[in-house]
Amino acid sequence: MMTSSGSRHTERPLDVLLVDDDDLFLDYLTWELETLNCTVQCALDAEKALALLQDRAFDVVVTDWQMPGMDGVALVERIRALHSRDRFLHVVMTTARGDGHTIRHALDAGVDDFLFKPLDGLQLELAMASARRNVALHYRLQRRNHHLAAAHARTREAYRRVQADLDAAADLHRRLLPDRDGRGPLQVAWAYRPAQHISGDTIGLIPLRNGAHLFFLADVQGHGVPAALASFHIHHRLSQLAPDTPAALSQAIGDLNREIEGQKSESYATLICGLIFPHSGDGWVICAGHPPPFIMHMGKVASVAVEGAFPLGWFPEADFKPLPFQLLPGARLILYSDGVTECSDKDGVMLEQSGLQALVEAAKSHPIERMVQQIDTALRARHGPAGLEDDISLLALEISTGQPKETA
Repeated sequence: MMTSSGSRHTERPLDVLLVDDDDLFLDYLTWELETLNCTVQCALDAEKALALLQDRAFDVVVTDWQMPGMDGVALVERIRALHSRDRFLHVVMTTARGDGHTIRHALDAGVDDFLFKPLDGLQLELAMASARRNVALHYRLQRRNHHLAAAHARTREAYRRVQADLDAAADLHRRLLPDRDGRGPLQVAWAYRPAQHISGDTIGLIPLRNGAHLFFLADVQGHGVPAALASFHIHHRLSQLAPDTPAALSQAIGDLNREIEGQKSESYATLICGLIFPHSGDGWVICAGHPPPFIMHMGKVASVAVEGAFPLGWFPEADFKPLPFQLLPGARLILYSDGVTECSDKDGVMLEQSGLQALVEAAKSHPIERMVQQIDTALRARHGPAGLEDDISLLALEISTGQPKETA
């Protein structure tokens, strides 16, 4: 078994600075400290000690209290003032005075331990053992802090990359939104507000070769990246399929439903999708688990009675039958996600379909863009600074009457 003396010599030596104006005491203390595995440097006064401390780092300073010129307490105060917080230094004071006032005065100056004269070997060994533990603890904490700082830097960099990816995904989603400028006789306005950084909702208005426009609003279950990826896929596939007849629309939604169901995940989506021929006003719409749209005509706002179908991804053989409708010049078709009707106020009361209808009626005299802006403003005021619980999407379409658009 290794002795305690042998154990001491396996550790890194303590670098000790001795400060005392007594040569004989310095020689004695140096010899004792070297037997305790310490490297020792001596200074006969406080000024020389401060100069040595500027040149190199020590683990421990052992200083006498009573010295000519600057005494030990003043030296300790200077040391604590000059040393930075992350540079550890254990300070021991030698003194023949052991009264409480003396001890408190030295502790206030920054002394960590005391050696009382006349000095004995055991007292010195205990003081150095305490200093060694404190120094070792400091270096362990320093290494741990270094590792934590490195880990924090890596985490911040990873977060920066994730944030950049989310920003790119959000920008890609925004670029999918319809052009706010009207497409010939078809005017469009929309509100789009993700609950999180990116949305599980998507809005589309796509011109087709036969003069029709494909419009849709999809709401994928859930939030965040998975929902955003799924909504992006729905948008891409509808754009790719580009159905331009009622039969093709029914087929396209059926194909998309089987694709989502075949993924065998928990994800599903509600969808309202349709065709509109702006020159004739003829249209067809399919509601797959989605709230029914509103039609505003002649100053009246009414919900469209739509034969509901199952959400996309529930059942592989679900039927999706398009319902015909007519959108006359000046009339508006308004689609919305359930995040709109479920928007709660500060008391937790949801807007519901009747509340949204009231907002539409209150803004019906405005041009379509102003109407949607007013509804969006009302929704913002409703949820306040607490933020959204669900994504908000609203799409409004209008067959132009040929009158010039009023500017906001």
